[in-house]
Amino acid sequence: MATIFNYHLIVVLTADLLATAGDVTYSWTSPIYPKLYSNDSSINPLGTPITPDEDSWLGSLATVGALLCFLPYGYISGKFGRKIALLAVAIPHIISFTIFAFATHIYLFYAARFLGGIALGGGYFLLPMYISEISRDANRGAMSLTLNVFWAIGNFLPYAIGPFMSIYWFNITLALIPTTFFVLFIILAPESPYYLVEVGRIKEAEKSLMLLRSCDEEGIKEELRSILAYTNIAEDSNFWETIKDKSLRKAFCVSLVLIMTQDLSGFTVITNHLQSIFESAGTNMAPEIAALIVGLLLFVSSFIAPFLVDRAGRRPLTIWSCLGMCAALTMLGAFFYFQSREFGTRFINWMPIFSLIFYIVSFNMGICAMPWVLTSELFPNKAKRVAVSIATVSCSIMSFITTKTFNDLGEWVGKSGTFWLFAGWCLCSALFSIAFVPETKGMSFSDIQQMLNADKGDQREINEVELMLMKNGKAEKTVDEV
Repeated sequence: MATIFNYHLIVVLTADLLATAGDVTYSWTSPIYPKLYSNDSSINPLGTPITPDEDSWLGSLATVGALLCFLPYGYISGKFGRKIALLAVAIPHIISFTIFAFATHIYLFYAARFLGGIALGGGYFLLPMYISEISRDANRGAMSLTLNVFWAIGNFLPYAIGPFMSIYWFNITLALIPTTFFVLFIILAPESPYYLVEVGRIKEAEKSLMLLRSCDEEGIKEELRSILAYTNIAEDSNFWETIKDKSLRKAFCVSLVLIMTQDLSGFTVITNHLQSIFESAGTNMAPEIAALIVGLLLFVSSFIAPFLVDRAGRRPLTIWSCLGMCAALTMLGAFFYFQSREFGTRFINWMPIFSLIFYIVSFNMGICAMPWVLTSELFPNKAKRVAVSIATVSCSIMSFITTKTFNDLGEWVGKSGTFWLFAGWCLCSALFSIAFVPETKGMSFSDIQQMLNADKGDQREINEVELMLMKNGKAEKTVDEV
C-alpha cells in the first residue's frame, strides 16, 4: 500500500511544481517594482524608472493572458491529452522568465507578463483536473489540496529571494521551476486514465491505472469500471442550460460571488504591491523584510484550510474568512487615513504588518480554496466543465480590473479609501455567505444534488453498468474487455 501511495504522490508533487511556477507570477512584481523604479542602471535594466501607467500594465497583463488560455489549452487537453497540455503550460513559463532575465525594454516585460499569464490560467484550468483524474476517490480531496500549498510556495518565493537578487539571476532561478517540472513530468507522469477512456484507448487506460496504483490488471478492474461508467454518464452542458436550471443557477451565483471575492478583496494587488505598500507605510522595519514575513505567513497559513475544511465545514470557514479580511483591511485603511491626515503614526507603525498578516491568514483560512471546492461540489458532471471555465474567466477578469485600477483608485480615493472598498466587498460577501452558501461537509455528490434539487422531485438512480450497456457498441465492448 505504501508503494501505491508513494508513486501516485510523486506524480502529484511533480505536477504541483507547475502550480508553484504559476503563482510566482502573482507576487513576481513585488520585489521587481522597486528595481524598475530605480534610477540606478545597475539595478534597473530599463535604464530609466517606469511610470505609474507602466506599473499598472505590468501588474494586469498577466490576467489578460489568463483570460485567453482556455481556447488553446481546452483544445490541447481534449485533442492530445492532459499530459501534453500540462507540458504545453510549462513552455510559456520558461520563455517568460527567460525574457525577463534578458529584457532591456518595457515592451519585452509586457510580452513576458502576457505569456506568463497564459501559462498561469492554463495551470489553474488543467492542474485540478489532472490531479483529480489520477487520484483515488479516497484521497482525491487531500491530493487536490496539495495545490494550495504549492501555490503558496509560489507566492512566497519572490518575497524570499527577489529583494536580494538581481533581476537577471532572480528570473533565471525562477525558470528552473517549470524546467524541472517539464523534465520530471515527461519521465514520471502517465496520461489521465479518464482522458484515455474518453478517447477509447482502454488498454492504455489500464496501463496508466496499473502504474499509478502499482497493481495488476485485476487490482484496477473495479476502478476502471467506475471510470467507464462516469465517462458514459457525463454530458456537457452550456451556459444557457446552466442559467435556465434553477438549482444550477443558484450554484452558479454562489460560485461566481465567491470567486469574485478572491480578487475584489484585494489579494492580487496586495501580493503584487506588498513591498511597495510597506514602503508607503514608512514602518520601522525594512520593506523587503516585512514583505518576507508576510510571504512566509502566506505559506504557513496555507496548511489551515486542508485541516479544517472537513471539520469546521465550508460555510463557516467562508463566513469567518470574509469577516477576518474585512477587519484586517479596515485597520490597514485606517492606518493610511491617519497617515494622509498627518496624524502621528509612530505608535501604530506595527499596524500595517499586523493587518496584512491577519489578512493573509484570514484569506487562506477560507476564501482562498473554498470557491474552488464549492464549484467542484455544487455542479453535476454535465455542468461542471462550463461552470469551472466561467468561474476561472471571472477570476481573471476581476484580477485584471483590480490590478489595472489599483494606482488610479489610490489617486481618486486614497490608499485608505481603496482598502476600505476592498473591506466593504468582504463584508458583503460574508452577508451573502450567511444567506445563500449551502453547507456540503460530509455530503456525497448525489446528496448535494438532491439538496439543490429538493423542489424538483426528479432525482433518479441508475445502475452504472446498465448505463454502459445502453450506450453504443464501443461502450459495450469496453465493458466486455474489463
